Amino acid sequence: MPTRFFSIKAFVFVTACLLAGCGQSDRTLALATGGPAGLYYPFGGAMASLWSEVLPNVNAKAEVTGGSVTNVIQVARQESDLGIAMADVVSSAYAGTGRFPEPLPLRVLFTAYPNIVHLLSLQGSGIRSIADLAGKRVALGAQGSGTSVAALNMLNGLGLSVDDIAPRYLSFGETTSGLKDGTLDAGFVVGGLGIAAVTELSVTRDIEIIALSDAEMASLTAQFPAYSAYEIPADTYAGVSQSRQALGIWSAVVVHESMPETLAFALTCTVYRDHARLLSISPVVKDMTIANIRQLAAVPLHPGTERYLRNPEANCTTVTDAPVQPLPVMAN
Repeated sequence: MPTRFFSIKAFVFVTACLLAGCGQSDRTLALATGGPAGLYYPFGGAMASLWSEVLPNVNAKAEVTGGSVTNVIQVARQESDLGIAMADVVSSAYAGTGRFPEPLPLRVLFTAYPNIVHLLSLQGSGIRSIADLAGKRVALGAQGSGTSVAALNMLNGLGLSVDDIAPRYLSFGETTSGLKDGTLDAGFVVGGLGIAAVTELSVTRDIEIIALSDAEMASLTAQFPAYSAYEIPADTYAGVSQSRQALGIWSAVVVHESMPETLAFALTCTVYRDHARLLSISPVVKDMTIANIRQLAAVPLHPGTERYLRNPEANCTTVTDAPVQPLPVMAN
């Protein structure tokens, strides 16, 4: 009788655990983003909140970092689970070129939105082209950021080097402050259309966004396949009443190649299923569509993403690969 009674209790306990998720522990996910003045951090925070809310046993958090270069390295070392980075950095990291001495084990989870390279100066500075930067104090972005990679590629691709300018490696906030107080002549800010750093500067100062000529654009896109032309519409920023041709660089969310397929599927599925929620962060997220998911062709998509594309109507929350503790063994 006692044995039978114990068996019934064990059955009830096991059933309750299976129904309630007893024994499961949260999978903590770290998402490497960027600095607080850019778009990566609020965008990453919105995704982390979405994943934590929708996916069982997932607790995701956005981390402030130095930017794209730092992010791909942290993901490759498995110090972060996911990272947001610009396409040129991801392509170089995957191939083991440029500042990456060997290929990194990365996969693209999905392509997010295009970043725009804003080359800024103040009206009256006399800077109207890349060539005019010679001898000037120019902010190239923070060390380890995608901004610094894009800035140096633009300079080198159009015939200038860091030896031709007085380079400064500064955050977006430091860049706009330097332009305001006259300690900088020009600066690069790379981010989505309407990025706060540029918007706020345009409200307090008469800014100039240096446009690229058709010939310069053709040269850069030929040298760097990850780049494309992007037109900044007139009146996007206060006082800039005409459109400007600028360099566009897609950003992507990357993961380590070893991320479980079911987890990658759940993360991708949730983001695209609740895409409208991310639009509240910035209108640039409108470009984060399934049609654009393969914009970064040089790096393969994760198998979990491919699985989602084969069945986009599947239930996002059925599998997350959360670790499960074994249930206690009980006598019968």
